[in-house]
Amino acid sequence: MSIVKTNRTRIIIFALLLSAATIAFLVLWGQRDSQNVSSGFLEEEEVYNVRRHGAKGDGTTDDTEAINGAIDYVQSAGGGIVFFPVGKYKVSSTLLVSGSNVELRGTGKASVVFMDKSEGAVIKIGNENEMMHTTHNKVTNLTIDRAVPPDPNIEERISYGIHVERARFTTLDGVIVYNAAYGIGVGEKGGDGFPNQFTNIVNSYVMYSGSMQPVSTFPGANIVFWSGADYKVNTTFVEPTHVGILMTGNANGININETTVINGAPFKKGIVSIGKGFARYISNSIIENALEEQIYIGEGSQRVTVSDSWVGAGSVNDRNDRIGIVIEDTTQKVTIANNRIGDQRKQAIVSAGFNVIIQGNTIENNVNSGCVCDSVEITGGDYIIVSDNRVFGSLDRYGIHISGNTDYYTVTGNVSPETGVHAAAAGKNAIVKDNL
Repeated sequence: MSIVKTNRTRIIIFALLLSAATIAFLVLWGQRDSQNVSSGFLEEEEVYNVRRHGAKGDGTTDDTEAINGAIDYVQSAGGGIVFFPVGKYKVSSTLLVSGSNVELRGTGKASVVFMDKSEGAVIKIGNENEMMHTTHNKVTNLTIDRAVPPDPNIEERISYGIHVERARFTTLDGVIVYNAAYGIGVGEKGGDGFPNQFTNIVNSYVMYSGSMQPVSTFPGANIVFWSGADYKVNTTFVEPTHVGILMTGNANGININETTVINGAPFKKGIVSIGKGFARYISNSIIENALEEQIYIGEGSQRVTVSDSWVGAGSVNDRNDRIGIVIEDTTQKVTIANNRIGDQRKQAIVSAGFNVIIQGNTIENNVNSGCVCDSVEITGGDYIIVSDNRVFGSLDRYGIHISGNTDYYTVTGNVSPETGVHAAAAGKNAIVKDNL
């Protein structure tokens, strides 16, 4: 019996000690948490909650000052996470990240930052003078919404969801952007040189951006790369109302991979590459349903590659001018390889560029009965290779047609069983053989 009593005594003492330790821990934790609530900054997690800085997120209160205050605090601390809990945060002017190591983080669709103005940027990342001062910033799992449509004069009164300008190593991950003339803009509009570098857009949705207003050739785009270098778009869904992705000006080194550009409603162009920028790559992507061109390459673009992608039209409409890929005569060093191109209303590929390679594509059911045209039309340019393509289409005039002043061209190994290959170019130095 003495042994049992001894064990009971030990258990009671242990329980009392454990209770005392637990109470002490909770007291200390409560003191620590109360300190953090007053400052708003959870140092061990580097998380700063905008609600603790005064933001309401009720959809009515103007939270601009509170959120910018939170951003400034984190920047002054050397970096951290500015967290947006579930809510709808109204802002009347731009939220600016001009420092480094700052992450704006939400909870996805439930954390919305909206602006009810038709111009300006909802979020801007960058330094007005020097991009080296703004590095390694992120926006993750945050929804950006323009509560009113963009101004029709978007050339002068431009609107962005997120604008990255004069910054380096910026990541936009899991963002959702609605209703801006340019959903995501990267680089300086009209900029030269490399004022911006290393922007990565991943796992995001950019929807209902652009404008059908006829104020310019390309009035608005879901994603636009204005200038700079070393950009990536990965696993992103783009739903355009005008142009899906626009690469223009001096924007170089752009890699668009595993990205979908599609809308069941009317829009004009899927992906556009114009300007003097170079090294632009589109791969493993879906570009579908544009009314004019799924991919347009022109105005001096060079070193553009489209590979391993589906370029199509999921719905048939009454328009007879839908084209898969257009390569203008001012372009050079363009490669179209290993794609499936189908269901256009006119040509799959029209090219007048220089140093163009069209190789290994499967091209099917493009030309309709109202078009006297061909699935692949080469209308000019020098140093052209068309090889190892499979062309199927009973309504084609010819499966592959070489015309104009095309010179130094090779057409080999293509299969076009229904309509064949027709080389009628006025140029010289042609090799046409082994086609079926």
